[in-house]
Amino acid sequence: MVSFSSIYLLAFLFFPLGTFADRQAPPPPTRSGNGTHPFRGNGTHDHRHPGQPEGIAINNQTRLHRPKFWEPKKVVVDQDKQVVIIANTSTIKDNDRGQTPQLTKRQSTVTLTTKSTFLVIARDATVAYSAKSGLNDYGIAFEVFVVPAGGATLPVLTSATRVGNYGGIVVLSEVSYANSAGQYASALTDAQWNSLYEYQRTFGVRMVRLDVVPGAATGTRVLGSCCDGTLDQLLAINDTSAFPGAGLVVGATLSTQGLYHYPAAISNSSLATAFANFKTTTGFSTTSVAGVINDFKDGRKQMVFFLGFATDWSTTSILLAHAWIHWATRGLYAGYRRAILSTQVDDMFLTTAIYSGGLFRIEAADLAAHVSWMAAVNAKLPQGSNYTIEIGHNGNGNIGSSYDLDDQGNGPICGSGPVQYDSQASAAAEYVKPPGTGTSLWPPSAADYPFSEACVVLDPLQNWWATDENRDAFMHVSHTFTHESEDQATYFDVSKEITWNQAWLAQLRISWAFYFSGKGLIPPAITGLHNGDALRAWSDNGIVNAVGDNTRKVLLNANNEHWPLITTVSDDNFAGVYITPRWASNIYYNCDTTACDVAEWIAIAQGSGTITDLLALEKSTNTRHLFSLHHDPHMFHQANMRQADVQTTTVPGGGLTAKSGKWSLLQMWVETVLGEFVRVVNWPIISLKHDDLAASFAQRMARDKCKPIMTLNVDTSQKIITGLTISSSTNSCTSPIPVTVPGKVRDTKGFVTEQLNSQDPLTIWVPLTGSAVSLTFSVPISW
Repeated sequence: MVSFSSIYLLAFLFFPLGTFADRQAPPPPTRSGNGTHPFRGNGTHDHRHPGQPEGIAINNQTRLHRPKFWEPKKVVVDQDKQVVIIANTSTIKDNDRGQTPQLTKRQSTVTLTTKSTFLVIARDATVAYSAKSGLNDYGIAFEVFVVPAGGATLPVLTSATRVGNYGGIVVLSEVSYANSAGQYASALTDAQWNSLYEYQRTFGVRMVRLDVVPGAATGTRVLGSCCDGTLDQLLAINDTSAFPGAGLVVGATLSTQGLYHYPAAISNSSLATAFANFKTTTGFSTTSVAGVINDFKDGRKQMVFFLGFATDWSTTSILLAHAWIHWATRGLYAGYRRAILSTQVDDMFLTTAIYSGGLFRIEAADLAAHVSWMAAVNAKLPQGSNYTIEIGHNGNGNIGSSYDLDDQGNGPICGSGPVQYDSQASAAAEYVKPPGTGTSLWPPSAADYPFSEACVVLDPLQNWWATDENRDAFMHVSHTFTHESEDQATYFDVSKEITWNQAWLAQLRISWAFYFSGKGLIPPAITGLHNGDALRAWSDNGIVNAVGDNTRKVLLNANNEHWPLITTVSDDNFAGVYITPRWASNIYYNCDTTACDVAEWIAIAQGSGTITDLLALEKSTNTRHLFSLHHDPHMFHQANMRQADVQTTTVPGGGLTAKSGKWSLLQMWVETVLGEFVRVVNWPIISLKHDDLAASFAQRMARDKCKPIMTLNVDTSQKIITGLTISSSTNSCTSPIPVTVPGKVRDTKGFVTEQLNSQDPLTIWVPLTGSAVSLTFSVPISW
């Protein structure tokens, strides 16, 4: 995307005057050494036009802590010495009657089956989000059971045919409510708890309990409570042996600021094994226990966390969800974990008016630096990773630069130059244009794309991209020809924007790139998504997917945050275009240096501090997206890639490659985010090109709508899981179902398998084409 407010992009309509021999492009203008010149680019760019200004997308990235409805109270905990803590939950009541059902000899030889669906037990839907969100991130099936203060009837746990309906149970805050004395107690009765415990023993189902006060029933004692919103007590995973597939780095510290918690000590080591600890802080001079796994030696196991969860804002909560999901499932689930980082750079070939003054257009040296840097980044990432920048191209910028550099000694090689039109009237972001209305800005005489190769090669930037090796180091997608705003555009204009850029991309052989997306579009300033004429023009010319803007709620799928939005006639006057969500950031389209970006951040987003503070905010925000398995791409612009003539510095926090050098804003952002990513997880991370990413969103929605069911075959006598079956109500789905397993299966049946390195969980993509599919494990999985 690009601004039309103070940067006026090149645009003239040209009709060739004749056939001209190809000629070699002149050398680029001399670069100033100090990086302070008001304009940096390949040409004079005298020809600019006013147009639609590009709005700044401002994310609400404030770190929210305890929600308003969360009102902790003073609670007295009875143990060897009474302790008064601040809590809104309770200890686990020691009410397990432990009546394990005795199976007859005939029964003991029968294999039971258990559905893998999770049962999430919570006070309300808001609280339930902190458990169900992690399951949804993986695509794991779940049901929410809300228990009000007055109690509720448990859902049916076992069918009449002895099929277990749930493969895991998650309880938040013990569904506790404060009584008249101010003490918390669970709204589930003792009998209901024992029904859950007996179900666990019968089917080998594991329970997770989030936000619990330590006590004897968990083999622990409470040491106190912590902390107010100004104090942080770091947490770290100290043992991942019970959930190796989670891929969490042992010892990596995580913030608990805003998460009220209850440091503990082990009181019964035969019952409790710690897997996470709290570090020292004010009031706690020694390391304490943050979570334990209880093994009751009778087939019942539970994982208990002594802190609250808030996955809507807490990166720590999101990371810990991977621990409990992999422990509760034993690494076996119908779902998929893949981290994807796609950085889309809009406005390639255009010129940007910089917020702090002057103009900027990227040069070959900037791009070359990013090629070598991407190789350095991938060398630091876990094996199997592939981070690649994606470029959104605007062909009119190439024509404008060539026109400016044409000495016209042999006549005007580029004719009248780039497309030019009058300024555009602004429209509200969610304006829905009545079909058939609007005024075309392109001349009615505009026909097919007219520019010769002799014209386009005058631009040194084009000549850099003309090298196959340079081109194939990046991913590529169209950003339209001139960047005309499409909210009020006519069908005629949008058709020209699409077809001319397609022709130009083919002429420059960018469409021949190893990673090229011909079915997708980055709309100019994310416009046109409610313009039925624009959407029809896209569709008529092969464009079926586009990116949106996550700062605009209306462009997000309201049913599932991992689904795309599909345009409709009722909302957008055209149905069927898929909108992939896309993140904005505090790296602004009209900044090319850290000083510019920080100044704009302070001016328009109430930022405070230096580039270090800005990047710290970006790190906390965007690692949260990566750890929650959001695959939405991230928005950047060509000015953010200025590198060759910026000052030498070190990325705040050290970054990923950890060296002093010249860094573009894009590089600093990626270094900061990925540096934190590899600090806490060992997952591979990849980039997908625009079309593949859109397809993955569509496939996720399709398989979710199929509502696949995974049932586990359980041998109760040996307490093992021997295999699984994937099915659905119709046993048919247009998208294969991902089944992640902790080991090998005897026969993958020729299905596609995915595993990027030895630590990456093996995923088998199981097609449902009319019949259920069963898989048997090479080595059974223990309860």
